[in-house]
Amino acid sequence: MSSEPIQYTIPDLLSLFPFVFPKANAHFEECTVESKAWVRSFNILDEKRTAISEKAQAGLLCALTYSYAAHEEFRMTCDFLNLLFVLDHLSDDMNGKDAHNACDVLYQVLADPDFTHDSILAKMTLDFRQNLLCHSSAKPQFYKRFVSSIKGYTQAVAHEAELREAGEVQDLINFIPLRRENSGVRCCFAFIEFNFGVDLPDVVFDDPVFQSLYFGAVDMVCWSNDLLSYNVEQAMGHTGNNLVTVLMQERGVGIQEAADCIGVVFNQLIVRFLKDKSRLPSWGADIDREVELYLRGLTDWVGGSLVWSFQSCRYFGTANTITLLSRLVTLSPKDTE
Repeated sequence: MSSEPIQYTIPDLLSLFPFVFPKANAHFEECTVESKAWVRSFNILDEKRTAISEKAQAGLLCALTYSYAAHEEFRMTCDFLNLLFVLDHLSDDMNGKDAHNACDVLYQVLADPDFTHDSILAKMTLDFRQNLLCHSSAKPQFYKRFVSSIKGYTQAVAHEAELREAGEVQDLINFIPLRRENSGVRCCFAFIEFNFGVDLPDVVFDDPVFQSLYFGAVDMVCWSNDLLSYNVEQAMGHTGNNLVTVLMQERGVGIQEAADCIGVVFNQLIVRFLKDKSRLPSWGADIDREVELYLRGLTDWVGGSLVWSFQSCRYFGTANTITLLSRLVTLSPKDTE
């Protein structure tokens, strides 16, 4: 006798979002085709991973989160997101040691111009690095922050693999900083400066109010993404690196209570973001204009990632539109695509 399927309702995150949702970048279709061809030219993913990567629709995510980007910058950003997705797909099945080695290769190629490695990942990353640094928008402060974010990301992805290998789920207070890094969101936020052609000084990023704004946006993306991705991740057995799992384990609650908690936190993060935005200091007219552009980039990333979660098939398959309207998710059986 079969049991009833487990269902849970997703909080209406889109209604909580107080900003205008971005439209897709005008260069979306052209650059997506070119960037996919760039990835395929390295033959780095097997047939199964290629199919999963296609389903992820990284180009659509890029188009919705960098709607303002010019053609050349947008194409470069598409390549970067595809590079992140490649490492993500490769590391999902790696043990801690192998994930650490792969992540270190990606970081070293980007950080050290003298570093060499004969792996396909190294060749792909080097090609990306050389193309990126040819752009006038790749300004010094941007690249410094980008490489720093890549270091945090690669270290966190390797640590995630170690936790997965050990079957360990962290508590909330330790998981939040790990999730901020292994999500890759901070790396993606670095490309806001690249696409706007701005070069914010360290004094802006070091300001505590700006830091609160910045990490508020990071957390909005991480908390919402973990909620929306939970079903497909648990079906593949990748539950440890997800806030839903962390909340369920730490608080001894079910999926619905964890989902509701994420909705509450998401709303709190928005309230904090708006408050922080109103109390930012001034750094002079020129820098303030660049800060305003950067803040737009942050909100576009949060809103764009929400829209992408329902427009792509990555999390809800062909039921994405139905899920958007009903907000009802039926837990999938384990080991399904």
